[in-house]
Amino acid sequence: MSPTIVLVHGGFVDGSGWRAVYDELRADGFDVRVVQNPTKSLADDAATTRDVLDSIDGPVVLVGHSYGGAVITEAGTHDAVAALVYITAFVPDQGESVNSLLATFPADGPQPPIMPPVNGYLFLDRAEFHAAFAGDLSAEDAAFLADSQVPWGVDALGGAVTEAAWRLKPSWYLHVSEDRMIPPAAQASMAERTGATIVETPGSHAVYVSRPTVVADLIRAAAAKAG
Repeated sequence: MSPTIVLVHGGFVDGSGWRAVYDELRADGFDVRVVQNPTKSLADDAATTRDVLDSIDGPVVLVGHSYGGAVITEAGTHDAVAALVYITAFVPDQGESVNSLLATFPADGPQPPIMPPVNGYLFLDRAEFHAAFAGDLSAEDAAFLADSQVPWGVDALGGAVTEAAWRLKPSWYLHVSEDRMIPPAAQASMAERTGATIVETPGSHAVYVSRPTVVADLIRAAAAKAG
C-alpha cells in the first residue's frame, strides 16, 4: 500500500506553496494532503496536523518545511506516521523550540529579517524578503509571497516539543546550501543528530517552490521505504 503524503508548511506562508510538489506526487499516484496551519502556536498546529492524520487510513509520510519541521516533530509520534521528511527545516528535540534553535545559529552569517512582534505576531521585512526567503524565485513571485505573508505567532516559535518523533521514526532531510533563513551549518547539525538520510541541493529557503522535483524526489525515496 502506497503511503499518503501529508505536507506541512512553515511560518510566514500557507499550504498553497506546496502546489508544484503536490502535482508531482499526485502524478505518481500518491494520495496527498496539505495541512493549513494557523501558525499561532505549536500546540495548535500539531493538533491540526494530528486531525488530518486521524482522517487517513494506512501509513503516512509526514513532510515539514522550515517551522513545519517543528510541527511534524511534535505531531509525528502519531501511529499512522511511518516516515518524516524535513525540507530545510527546524528539527527540535524534546524540550527544544524554534526559539532555542535560533539561539544556536551562527551569528556571523545572514540573519532572518524578522520584524519586531506586533500584537504577538511576526512578519519578515518585505524589502528583504526576496533575498532572505526566496532568492531563486523571480522578483514577481517573491513579491507575491512577501505581500501575502501569514502572521507567525510568537507562541509558535516558543512552543517546546514534548516528544521528538524523529527519535521513533526514520527521517530524511533536504539540506539546502544557499538558504539564508536557516543557515546550512545549522541545517547540517540538526539533520546529523537525527540520523536522517541527507540529500543536499542548491536553492533558497523557498526550495519547495523553486525546485519541486528535488523536493518530490526526496519524498518519493521516503515513501519507497515507508511503503
